[in-house]
Amino acid sequence: MVEPPVFLAVDAATVDLTADDQVLAEAIVAAGREAVPVIWGERLPAAATLAIRSTWDYVEDADRFAAWLDQLDVDGVAVHNPTSLLRWNLHKGYLPDLARHGVPTVPSVVVPRGQRVDVGQLLHRHGWDDAVVKPAIGGTARLAVHVDAIGIVAAQRHVEELLVDEDAVVQQFVASVPSTGEISVIVIGGVVTHAIRKRAAEGDWRVQSEYGGTSEPIVVDDRLATAARAAVAAVHPSPTYARIDLVEGLTGQLQLIELELVEPELFFGSCLQAATRMADLLTNGADH
Repeated sequence: MVEPPVFLAVDAATVDLTADDQVLAEAIVAAGREAVPVIWGERLPAAATLAIRSTWDYVEDADRFAAWLDQLDVDGVAVHNPTSLLRWNLHKGYLPDLARHGVPTVPSVVVPRGQRVDVGQLLHRHGWDDAVVKPAIGGTARLAVHVDAIGIVAAQRHVEELLVDEDAVVQQFVASVPSTGEISVIVIGGVVTHAIRKRAAEGDWRVQSEYGGTSEPIVVDDRLATAARAAVAAVHPSPTYARIDLVEGLTGQLQLIELELVEPELFFGSCLQAATRMADLLTNGADH
């Protein structure tokens, strides 16, 4: 009997698989199953197994992406991560949600579409020296601006333009990011597997490679592992995969700046064991 494939959800630009996804696909094949890319939005066979991977352009059509998740549920597709987690994690309203549950989080204020916010007054009210303004649904620093870099007048204009069409987030700017970067801790099936330090290019604050950012593997110490586990423990149901992006807060405490559960790069090339573990979870439901 031929085992059914594991489907990997991608977008049209990554249908040939990213380097990250290729490592996972090879691990799935080694586990005895075929790995088949499928462009998100397409129907899948009933009871299929699907891992959301490089669906990066969903931020341009989030409503259609959410409707596709609904259809996957109707069709009985086993989705990783579970669709309830994906819906919650699509919108950065999850950040204050996690903060309310005791997870040390970079302070963030969600402003609903159509409302008005005075950025200068918001900074003053919260005692922040600086902030980042970005869409509540976004990725790869899409439409994100650094208030101090562009000035308060331009930042105010930017948030007003965002709020015409979508919710926005005003997030305290973490001064350590341009110098020490962010640390991404990867958790697969509840197990901390590896970590990556991401640094911004000289003169920038964005750590993504699209803006010249670089990344390198680092050792997962107890401090990083504890912070990552605390973030994942606050999430229900337990995710198959998670990337916990951490920064050094103003007091030296590790703070969560993003919890990526939808389509994060998981840096499998730096930890083949993590890809093997995820493949096991996708192919035979290895215990968390």
